[in-house]
Amino acid sequence: MAAHGKNFIRVRLHFDYPPPAVAGCRMCWLLADLNTCRVVADLESLIREKFGFSRSSVLQLFLQDCYLPHTESVCVVRDDDSLRCACSSVNNT
Repeated sequence: MAAHGKNFIRVRLHFDYPPPAVAGCRMCWLLADLNTCRVVADLESLIREKFGFSRSSVLQLFLQDCYLPHTESVCVVRDDDSLRCACSSVNNT
């Protein structure tokens, strides 16, 4: 087993609703590369890509019931943290 060191964080994701890529599952683990995830928006993009959310979906992440702003450094998230993921679609009507 390779050591991941300080370049990766492992986070537990709790989705309000099952994501498209893993229908029927609301809890997943994610390994994020800190070399590519600098701010929370980068982490949201990774989650969007890995779990099949559309580009028009708006993801909001919460840590201990507190909202994580998109522009906040990803350093606020630590290894083995649990994040709640809320998703909504943007209506262009």
